[in-house]
Amino acid sequence: MAKAKAKPKSEYISAIVVAAGEGRRFHSSTPKQWVELAGRPLAFWALSAFERNPLVDEIVLVVDAEHRARARSLVNREFSKVAAITSGGHTRAASVRRGLKKVSAKADVILVHDGVRPFFEDDLIERLVGTLETYEAAIPVQLVGDTLKRLSGDAVEQTVDRKGIAAAKTPQAFRAAVIRQAHAQAEKDKFEATDDSVLVERMGLIIGVVHTVFPNIKITQPEDLLLAEAAYAVRGDHPT
Repeated sequence: MAKAKAKPKSEYISAIVVAAGEGRRFHSSTPKQWVELAGRPLAFWALSAFERNPLVDEIVLVVDAEHRARARSLVNREFSKVAAITSGGHTRAASVRRGLKKVSAKADVILVHDGVRPFFEDDLIERLVGTLETYEAAIPVQLVGDTLKRLSGDAVEQTVDRKGIAAAKTPQAFRAAVIRQAHAQAEKDKFEATDDSVLVERMGLIIGVVHTVFPNIKITQPEDLLLAEAAYAVRGDHPT
């Protein structure tokens, strides 16, 4: 995989890894971010991508309060860039806001990533940050290949034109002032979203996109772990 280039010295880049969900759809007594993939918890793989990337200056890890000690043990053993560990909120957006409070005040760029997405291309961060030269926010997307159906109950209501439709992934990149303002406004409006870029869209800003092809899998169902294991098997740069 392509490696990230050195960033301009003027750019301070922070990454928030959100690993505070309960994972009810995963049907496990263990929150899915602590389920193991290749002998390491999913949170490890998410953190590793930022730890080894020279563009990233600091990481803020957001976890469920019950597992903070577990997170601290992992960080102390494996990660030097994690500047703070904080407890999550009742929603994903609330967890991101708690992470934002721990991000360095000197951050120019803030990346937000799902802690249950173990893999993405090594050069993705560089491409996202590069896109911020044109846009205030940038997200990775993957074009949808399946035929899309809008459902009504247990029946098909209509077929949706998939032209120009893409699935949003993470990490998502933002100018620091923009993502802080977007979350502050959403909190004021009591607007909830599972995707941070939606909050920026509400401000009337255009989101830049970076196309990604490597399986950027979000572990939601137990079978997703099988896909992640297959993706792990084809990677040639396993962190150790």
